[in-house]
Amino acid sequence: MQQLQQTIKNKWHYALHKLFDYPSIVLIGGRWKTGKTDFALFIAEILLKLPSGHGGTMISEVASNIQTDRKDFRYIYDLVSLRQWLYATGQRKLYIFDEASEHLPSRRAMTTKTVSFIQLIPEISKAHARMIVIGHQLLTIDKTFLDDVWCRGVFLKLQLKKAQLFSSLLTHPYVFSNIPRTSIKFDPYAIAPFTEKPSGTLFFKDEDKQLLWEWANGKTYKELGVHNMKLNRTLRKYVKQTLEIDLHVTHT
Repeated sequence: MQQLQQTIKNKWHYALHKLFDYPSIVLIGGRWKTGKTDFALFIAEILLKLPSGHGGTMISEVASNIQTDRKDFRYIYDLVSLRQWLYATGQRKLYIFDEASEHLPSRRAMTTKTVSFIQLIPEISKAHARMIVIGHQLLTIDKTFLDDVWCRGVFLKLQLKKAQLFSSLLTHPYVFSNIPRTSIKFDPYAIAPFTEKPSGTLFFKDEDKQLLWEWANGKTYKELGVHNMKLNRTLRKYVKQTLEIDLHVTHT
């Protein structure tokens, strides 16, 4: 506890602990060219080093739909791969989702991508993960992200080096000035893609999962070269294992 108190030596670290020491969603909004993406990557750098109140660092793994020069930052830009990454290990994870205003706008009819992403939100908590959502206009992002059940705070980038934080966990809004640039290299003009399914062919190391994936995506028993009873046994086994994992996570 004493070490944690020494670490939280200013309002910046204090705010990050409030926002990210538990599974959460944090939003970053603001006008164009105010450094929102840079700011999100800077936060990730800090969280990888900042001690958690539960032991270890605040996060251990980072992924994003932003392509960077960091080999340890996974480049994930589809829902299937994101869900797989969330449950791949028990480490504390952070996913940075850029250009959310474009990918999940509330003004359009609910697309299957939007519905699927919203269904993923509760799983962030089950996977002990955190998410930073970046958008030009936060009010145009699907309102589910702003639900205070999981949204722990909202940053508004006012200028390149200035941001204001609003959070129900704080007694008043915080203003941060002289924010340094991230050391992570990325192309600020590149589009951050995000799709419902991965492009190309998805391969699993586990043969049973590969079989179920191909069956779920339309292949017939004949095309798969298996008897329907084998597929039935494989499906029952996978569903049972998945439900047992979900039950364990829910009760821990």
